[in-house]
Amino acid sequence: MTMETQMRIPSQRRSGRIAALWYVCAFLAVMSVVLINGRPLFYFDTIGYVDQGSEALRQLHLVAPEQAAVAAGAGEDQSSSVRTVDGSRSPYYSLIAGIFSHLGILEGLLLFNAAALFLAVWLVTRVALRTHAASMSSAAATSLPLIVASLGSLPFYAAYLMPDLLAPVLVLILSALTAFGRDMRQWERLLAVAIGMAAIVSHLSHFAIAGLMLVAALPMTLFLGRRGALIAPLAIVFILGAAYLQGKAFQVVAEKAAHSEVVIKPYITARLIQDGPGYQWLKRHCPDPAIDSCPLWDALQLSHDPYRLTASHITFETSRRLGSFRLMSEEDQKRVADAQVAFFKAVLMEMPVETTIAFLKNTFIQSSMVSIDMTLPTDKIVMRNESVTGALSGPLEIGRLQGDRPWVELVVSAETGFYVAALGFVITLLVLPGPVPAAVRVFAVMVMLGILANALVCGGISQPATRYGARVIWLIPFLAAFMWIWAREPELERSA
Repeated sequence: MTMETQMRIPSQRRSGRIAALWYVCAFLAVMSVVLINGRPLFYFDTIGYVDQGSEALRQLHLVAPEQAAVAAGAGEDQSSSVRTVDGSRSPYYSLIAGIFSHLGILEGLLLFNAAALFLAVWLVTRVALRTHAASMSSAAATSLPLIVASLGSLPFYAAYLMPDLLAPVLVLILSALTAFGRDMRQWERLLAVAIGMAAIVSHLSHFAIAGLMLVAALPMTLFLGRRGALIAPLAIVFILGAAYLQGKAFQVVAEKAAHSEVVIKPYITARLIQDGPGYQWLKRHCPDPAIDSCPLWDALQLSHDPYRLTASHITFETSRRLGSFRLMSEEDQKRVADAQVAFFKAVLMEMPVETTIAFLKNTFIQSSMVSIDMTLPTDKIVMRNESVTGALSGPLEIGRLQGDRPWVELVVSAETGFYVAALGFVITLLVLPGPVPAAVRVFAVMVMLGILANALVCGGISQPATRYGARVIWLIPFLAAFMWIWAREPELERSA
């Protein structure tokens, strides 16, 4: 062994230890909220994912049916000619939740989400560093943006027993394919597509977000030149195809195994009614037995409480004072739900200006909603999830971080100021000449377009909520740190 080799080995070991330290610091920063809280955070629908996943395991005969489930099935009302199953919740993510719950490690959902995040960031950084060299090591360049983003909402969503963290993962992957796809090696593209597929099938809103980002992908990749310009759009189409196939597969399984028809809740219809154009359209055209959406108009007349017209009450409420959709027969529910796209087209054609203004207004409102308050469980959420089992930390209960404390408002105010400063830094690096490569700039623009797509989909189609805005807003400080890696380099000639 030469003297040079003997000197290189301690240096490599030291570099390996430093790299490991970077990754450990990033992991602790991302998982800081769950470590501080002592247990995971959860939401009203956490039980929905666990229950649907557990039911899927029973239908697939992978676990024995529970006596309570058997008794409930025996007592079901068979008078309805249509049996339905909720298709609004991801069957893929539900199955994962059911498996982890059955194994007694429900917190595995958090590790699954975090693994997808770290893998996506590692892949983006790896390709960016290789194609646009910077002096920072791969471990540091992967970890630093995550540590900076952990000063925002990221740790709250890493502690969340919900699929929300996979929305920003999808945005990162689609942005990376657009900016760096042509320079990726074959296995890197395949890995990016695999991560994108895992992210897009985890929530219904992710399909629409990816569809909007596809529209931006082609012109953005052409900005970098014609070489390999179709790689990113084609890869995104494959990712969208995974979501489409999941939906079709779920329909087949529901029909064959559960003898039920899949129904996606009428989020679009409910949103249009609350905004006004949808309600006006129903008022003009209903009652009419030939119009599939008219049964909802009849149900809305059961009460005159103005709050019955909010999208969440229309979709989920079961009381006669505030409910409507859930009070209809399953046949009518299916009619209204299946007709929501046609209903949107009809309303848009008849009232294009009013409908467009409503969507833009909701998108703007959603863009400004970045509080982490909805990640913190309340007593009602705890009651809703009291039957969930299988968590290592025990029953799903409020931990050390209680949402009704003054610290929440202080944290949100500090984070909002942090996001504004980070956005200003990102925009400055985008518009001013400097060492930041063109591909990194394209990546940043695509990420910001992904944030806007998230606001349009969740605010315009569903309902503006802080949960939806905060799940992606940490991407702004992430971008600031990511772009700084190249901004700190001296002015050099760089290839686009």
